[in-house]
Amino acid sequence: MKKYKYFADVEQYAFFTKTPCQFCGNESNCLEGIYFDRENIESVCMSCFEKMKACVEVPSYIRRRVNIDSATKIEQLKYTPPIPWVQYNDWQVCCDDFMTYIGEYDQDAFSNKYGVEGTVELFESMLSKDTHVKVDDINVLWEDIGYNTVAYFFMCSHCGKTLIVCQSY
Repeated sequence: MKKYKYFADVEQYAFFTKTPCQFCGNESNCLEGIYFDRENIESVCMSCFEKMKACVEVPSYIRRRVNIDSATKIEQLKYTPPIPWVQYNDWQVCCDDFMTYIGEYDQDAFSNKYGVEGTVELFESMLSKDTHVKVDDINVLWEDIGYNTVAYFFMCSHCGKTLIVCQSY
């Protein structure tokens, strides 16, 4: 499978469906069609996606987040496999570029990656601004990760900063 600048581990974190690809009929590695820019797409296999037979919808509010060489970056993001968002596309930007999606982590995965010392405080410090302003109690959010709340992790390929976007079912 092709490597993507803005999606670190497609095989592990993309949302694949059993529905055959609408373009070629392939039944393996098919991405869920709901995230694409055209209606009536149920499934696109990675091969057809890589041939640019379909692209991901990048909303205008995401497009406005980058300024320098934005057309090139937006085009590259359009042909990056979609994140299986629970609510809405909230792709993060740092250093005037889209950040790389590194996956969904539950509490155990987060603790294993970053250590257990000060876990909740570290988690809170990594929240995106939009997520942070919605949090009334960080401990309640932390306890809900992996249950009714998904934590999407992004890393800047330029400075290494990590941001977390949380969305609830």
